Amino acid sequence: MANNNLPITNFINISLSSTPQGLSANNVNSLLFLTTENPTNLDPYRIYLSPKEVLNDYGSASEAYRMAVSVFSQSQNVLSGNGRLVVAPFVDSISGSSGSFSTDDISANLATLTAVIDGDIRVTVDGVNTDLTDLNLSVTTTLAEIATIFQAKLPNVVVSSDNTKINFSSKKVGAVSEVTLVALPGGAGTDLSVVGLLDTAAGISDTGLDSSGETIVEALTRLAEQVKFTGIITDLEVEDAVLLATATSIQTKDNIFIHSISSLADVAGIATDITTAQLTHTRILLYTPSIYSAQAARAAYAGRLFSVNFNASNSTITMNGKNLAGILSDTGINQTIIAQADTAGVDVDGSFGGLALLLTSGSNNYSDAVYNDLALKGDLEVAGFNALIKLRTKLPQTEQGMEVLLGAYIDVCEKFINNRSLAAGLTWNSPETFGNQADFLRNITDKGYYIYYLPVSQQAQVDRDERKAPVIQIAVKSAGAIHSSDAIVFVEA
Repeated sequence: MANNNLPITNFINISLSSTPQGLSANNVNSLLFLTTENPTNLDPYRIYLSPKEVLNDYGSASEAYRMAVSVFSQSQNVLSGNGRLVVAPFVDSISGSSGSFSTDDISANLATLTAVIDGDIRVTVDGVNTDLTDLNLSVTTTLAEIATIFQAKLPNVVVSSDNTKINFSSKKVGAVSEVTLVALPGGAGTDLSVVGLLDTAAGISDTGLDSSGETIVEALTRLAEQVKFTGIITDLEVEDAVLLATATSIQTKDNIFIHSISSLADVAGIATDITTAQLTHTRILLYTPSIYSAQAARAAYAGRLFSVNFNASNSTITMNGKNLAGILSDTGINQTIIAQADTAGVDVDGSFGGLALLLTSGSNNYSDAVYNDLALKGDLEVAGFNALIKLRTKLPQTEQGMEVLLGAYIDVCEKFINNRSLAAGLTWNSPETFGNQADFLRNITDKGYYIYYLPVSQQAQVDRDERKAPVIQIAVKSAGAIHSSDAIVFVEA
């Protein structure tokens, strides 16, 4: 028997259409660690959510594992903000080395050295002379204790001893890094440079070397199309010129580079150069014990900074007053150094009231402000992109279409009001405004943001022909953060 059933599409026709896929939410908590070490794998990078995974690929004695531990040890870290640690090896990169000086075996001179009460010597560190006088070595009994006396006088050098030699190593790297010990010209005390004491003529002086191989900028270019990241740290130690070039390049990108210095001379040197050039995407932490320990400090700093869940309420942070877990407070700083660091835009990690806390500088903007701004920028980009793309038809070039685009940007601004990066109730202090000034000032105070665009009806025809939206201008008011407080107390008997 013939089947005479005819298709119901004669009456109705249904087509299924899925919503086009947009970009995923922006995540600024992807932290890239560029390492000079090679893993057991051949991958250009790997993503890690724990230090144990780094241990498996790099080993327990590796810098990569040590710095990963610092990242993940923070009370809030990249995982708190749904982030991750991306570890990528450099291509044949070698860190710059420090200049150094080592005495010959002077263990036989110990008794003579410990009898000196008025020692003189000139120590030249990275081209700067430090003249030491009236060194009382009679309070010591070992070469290690003598090294401790020198260490207290030489903040830009790491002084150590194996009880046969005394070693002096600069806290800078590169060809300008050097340490020499010679007789103090015109010294009136006991000349420590002579045979029978430090015997500096028999010692060995090595000038530092510049870094080599793939640069940080080259590595970032290589990886940019392979994996997403915002924060950047590295164990590659570079000379000042390379650091400044790196900071200059990163300023043009949506990245933040965390680096550290150990030499106090770098505060007025390379750190000030970076701040003077307003290279705000490079953050400098002063940690004086040694270059080696400063690497762990910079990793801890990065782990703590890139930890905010911007989707949560009241979640944004300031780095000021934060403790870096696993990092001892820097005993090499004092109030004078703090003032110098503040002027240079350098953060320090000191002991305040017995607590190891960060003290941050705003001279090159605050690190959390730069971080929040990049998060806001990224979210606005994604929101605007998705408003255009996630449509089966089109966004009309009308006021109704602009309302959709405007709504996407409003949602982002409200999100950043909620996480306390932005704030209502404040006053706009800049003379520069746009749109209707009364509306501008009222919205900044009432909402914390103001969004304006020229009505579509007033748009130039050339822009309509090119299907451009009217330019949208957004003003926001940062919530800022309270870092200190003064109080005046009136007491009446």
